[in-house]
Amino acid sequence: MLKGDTEEMRFPTARHRNVLEECLATYRADAEILAALLSGSLARGAARSDSDIDLLLVVSHEPSVTAQQVDHGPIVVDQIARTEEGWRKQFSPSRVGDESWGYAFLDGVAIYDPHGIGADLVVAAAEAHATYRTPNHIWTHFRTFWSHLQPKMDAVLRRDDAIEIGWAAAVMTSPLTDTLWAVNHRPLPSRDLGCFQRHLDDLTIPPDAPALVREMLQSSPRDALTGQLRLLELVLPHLRESDADQLD
Repeated sequence: MLKGDTEEMRFPTARHRNVLEECLATYRADAEILAALLSGSLARGAARSDSDIDLLLVVSHEPSVTAQQVDHGPIVVDQIARTEEGWRKQFSPSRVGDESWGYAFLDGVAIYDPHGIGADLVVAAAEAHATYRTPNHIWTHFRTFWSHLQPKMDAVLRRDDAIEIGWAAAVMTSPLTDTLWAVNHRPLPSRDLGCFQRHLDDLTIPPDAPALVREMLQSSPRDALTGQLRLLELVLPHLRESDADQLD
């Protein structure tokens, strides 16, 4: 039977609980597996009857295949395995667009952790995020990016072509949110909506960034593009700071 935090979990179907118990029995019998954490929608209590089961494994040796999908009838189990050191390296990304796996550990549920390694990784993820400073080359990337794209976004609005506006609003959402996390010195979260929504309120620059992003995501294409430009006006002064470590 599942123990610990999982006892209070809400499973969308009995099959999800049974599959997780099957996985746990396998992990306990495998000396290579040092810890297992449940992540994704099931860990957040937002899973549906058709949701996959997402599991993070800590293994003793670097696996030849990091990611694996295992079918359990109608339910798919997505497993990602890395060594303890391998996971730690994923907490503080240094390239544009790379996401931090630290959020998965912070939001996850330990289902198997006999040596405390999973708990240690949760602490390491929190420390990595608390001390993270966006690398200067990422700031440089976004300064250059918006110097070219902001005028084009203005031009799209002026031309007043509905399809062009819809396309621009959709395409600009991702780099704009990436920029917000960068100026806030926060590692980029997963594109999974649940992770994004959970950590949106971590943003404090500009102070109303979470509300403006939510408004943008619920707006018509024209209003969304207008909102993106308004948000850029608030963000760019921070992005243009000559010293990326100094924020207002």
